[in-house]
Amino acid sequence: MSFPRTTEVLGHLADDVRAGYIEQLKKHGHPTKYGVDRLHETITTEVTVDGKTFQASLNMNHYWEYLEYGTGPGRGRDKYWPNKDAIAKWIEVKPVIPRPDGDKRIPTPKQLTFLISRKIHDEGTKGTHGFQASREEVLPQYFEKIEQALSEDIGDFVKSYLTW
Repeated sequence: MSFPRTTEVLGHLADDVRAGYIEQLKKHGHPTKYGVDRLHETITTEVTVDGKTFQASLNMNHYWEYLEYGTGPGRGRDKYWPNKDAIAKWIEVKPVIPRPDGDKRIPTPKQLTFLISRKIHDEGTKGTHGFQASREEVLPQYFEKIEQALSEDIGDFVKSYLTW
């Protein structure tokens, strides 16, 4: 059994959540501000229907979770440490201008990478919760659309088996 209308509506839902999430990322300065591995360019949508389950998915680079939920403090040697290569690239592209320490020494790019990584490890980062905000904003707009599409698809399916 195919559900063409439902699949189409779910596709629009996924696209709208994607667009809303990109707006949330922009609001927090993530996708375009520094040009480092821009997350918004990796987001794709997918709708799967297997007759029992309908699913609208967004697929994106793995680090979206760190942006969404934050990292929390690492505490302990084996706990979370940010990717040092990504931090170094971010420092280069942003650019981060190092300030002298108490002894008027300016850290090298490698030292600055370590200092930023250590701060993230020790204190963590706050999550943006942009995906959650986008989903909560968009989803209610689709309840009736999904219900209508599903009703029409089921109606067509039943009609195809009824003969008078």
